[in-house]
Amino acid sequence: MSAHNNNKTAPPSFKFSFSGQTETGHVRSRNEDSYACVPEQNLWVVADGMGGHDSGDFASHTITEQAQKFIQQQTLDSSLLILEENLLHSNEIIRLKADKLGKNITIGSTVACLYMWRNLAFILWAGDSRIYRYRDHTLQRLSEDHSYVEELVKMGKIQPSEADSHPAANVVLNAIGIDSGVVIDIEYFEIKNNDLFILCSDGLYKDLSEQTITTILQNNESPIDELNHELIKAALDVAGSDNCTVVLVKACLENEDD
Repeated sequence: MSAHNNNKTAPPSFKFSFSGQTETGHVRSRNEDSYACVPEQNLWVVADGMGGHDSGDFASHTITEQAQKFIQQQTLDSSLLILEENLLHSNEIIRLKADKLGKNITIGSTVACLYMWRNLAFILWAGDSRIYRYRDHTLQRLSEDHSYVEELVKMGKIQPSEADSHPAANVVLNAIGIDSGVVIDIEYFEIKNNDLFILCSDGLYKDLSEQTITTILQNNESPIDELNHELIKAALDVAGSDNCTVVLVKACLENEDD
């Protein structure tokens, strides 16, 4: 943002490089993922649609098309309110589409959003698309899956390592479009120089372990577009069992020599 804080303790200002890429994978016949990069509004989004025929496409693209309309406000509270209303509006559009299809059809889409405000990174999500942060050679998951297996892990019924191979691994408990009372989780984190944020659909982390993702990040000094390509290629090389979408956003201090 260009607005300057006149306080002596003005927060550091960051610039962001980014890359968004998606692949259908080797198993699915169509790509129901979608992503939006809206750098002029400091917003990045990944959506993973679900539903028969072209319904998943419709759901995920509704979210990313609405994201493109987001306009950052003068205050943080107003910006977050508009962003949340944006997602709720997507929820209404998708539910209207489902009503028109009839026969108790449910369509929807997970969503993972990253919104930057000065020195803070806000994440908003519904479903099991994830947001990670890679900092100091360490990968940390920032979002918590809204999924059946995540609940089983929390209850101690299965180990985290068993979650992705569980028969119910695809059961999502929350997503945009599946309920009028959708729940959107939100968290925020302070940004540090060289933080790399990774937004992804489940096609990345179900085929690649977090350790493998970390290894790729540690061993790759390539430009951000090439790094993104390497992550998706690795998932496709292992299995490509689902659509795979990755958005990378790297934060760099605007005045590192200050």
